[in-house]
Amino acid sequence: MSQGSILAVIHNGNLIFKKKKSILHIWEGIVVKQIDARGLECPKPVILTKKALEETNSISILVDNEVARDNVRRFGENGGFDVTILENSKGIELFLKKIKGLEKTTNNSPVVVLIKKDVFGDGERALGELLMKNFLTSLLESDDKIGSLIFMNKGVVLTTTSEDAIPILKDLEAQGTRIFSCGTCLDFYELKDQLKIGEITNMYSATELLLKKNIRTIII
Repeated sequence: MSQGSILAVIHNGNLIFKKKKSILHIWEGIVVKQIDARGLECPKPVILTKKALEETNSISILVDNEVARDNVRRFGENGGFDVTILENSKGIELFLKKIKGLEKTTNNSPVVVLIKKDVFGDGERALGELLMKNFLTSLLESDDKIGSLIFMNKGVVLTTTSEDAIPILKDLEAQGTRIFSCGTCLDFYELKDQLKIGEITNMYSATELLLKKNIRTIII
């Protein structure tokens, strides 16, 4: 097969055609758009996949590592999509096609997130900062309603001096999420005058919010 020829692949008895260097593919008789997510950090390949699938039922996404491949695959399968994975000279390509009659179910109960630290987890600080940024970004892109974020203890750093977190938190607030920071914590760390986003709360009000009926709670 020459470099300029068409690659043909068989999947479930169907012929898949892919023109090299094209961003459109004919896959199982359907023209699908290709998303290039090579070189992007987690969770961006999944976010791009999610955004693309909000507009169409079939896409192709190109990644360059196994972690991104598995993340996109799980996202597709959990969302009711048939996932086909191919490896070629460009990298790893995933074709996602909606399975008829299988729709993703969502829980409409709002989510309240309690954030107790300015990093995610207990490992190296640089990694924890990156993971926290990715976590907040994932909340922003979630289909679930994020009702409130409550920042306690060192978590108030994220609402005051964190250059990475504050823009994401502002986007969450614009979507309707309420942002609360513990007043006692702000005083302890001498950060009250640097609050950039949201409202000041107290332990009683935060506890009441966490104990409300018909909510889901995440604590990190």
